[in-house]
Amino acid sequence: MRIRLILIGLLFLSGSSKLSFTQEKEINVYDIREDGRIGIYADNDKPYPQTVTLTLKLKGLRPSKEVPDFIVVPANTKEFRLTSLIIPFERSWQYSFSYIYRFGDANAQHDPKQEYLLPFEEGTSYRLTQGYNGDRTHQGENALDFTMDEGTRIFAARAGKVIRVKEDSNQGCASKRCNDMGNYVTILHKDGTYADYLHLQYEGVTVQLGDIVEAGDPIALSGNTGWSTGPHLHFIVRKTEKDRQVSLPTLFKTSSNKTEFLVEGKTYTAIKNQ
Repeated sequence: MRIRLILIGLLFLSGSSKLSFTQEKEINVYDIREDGRIGIYADNDKPYPQTVTLTLKLKGLRPSKEVPDFIVVPANTKEFRLTSLIIPFERSWQYSFSYIYRFGDANAQHDPKQEYLLPFEEGTSYRLTQGYNGDRTHQGENALDFTMDEGTRIFAARAGKVIRVKEDSNQGCASKRCNDMGNYVTILHKDGTYADYLHLQYEGVTVQLGDIVEAGDPIALSGNTGWSTGPHLHFIVRKTEKDRQVSLPTLFKTSSNKTEFLVEGKTYTAIKNQ
């Protein structure tokens, strides 16, 4: 009998017109020969879920059950079974598989009525200099830019878990060549969506990986790192789908009795989390 194994990993990165995330391979998919079958497993040692799409080419083998369009591998998981292949008796067989993986959980469902706090200190006001689908760098993207001085305290707009941190860069410029130099914090929400807070100050992150934060907790200091034309905070909420990440418009609480979508050019004042 002859076994042919092809293992290919492809990564879809989440990013924005202002910053992308350069990452090493984040998930390992492999096979284990078992009694009468071949198990295909994934190891995910990251503190966030990953979505895997598995493609099988089989000759003389069959999966133990239908392989779904995608499989979500939980955070910090070893030997997570993706599928099993049943080995036939007295018959030759071959198989190969390939996979792609994406940051996040493709089962995430965002509630369009979910409320967010403005991501700066209670009582302070900042101008929204670029809104959703802005005609400069936000075309086709639901992202927000708040102009503010470097070192301004940034606060969590929604509760969640800190799953990505970068704060080692002190460089930025108004060119794509600086794209990977931006500092950021990513917070995973309980519904599987996540928020990126971008262009942070060098060593300006005040939380650690794995921290659980509440809406209104301080998390970082604003900066001007990465692909940036001036000091500001770039805020965006995303969810993973089968083959891409999408950005989401979000409602912000702007007074005790009002939530709204923010409008480019207007100035907003943060209120206390209630």
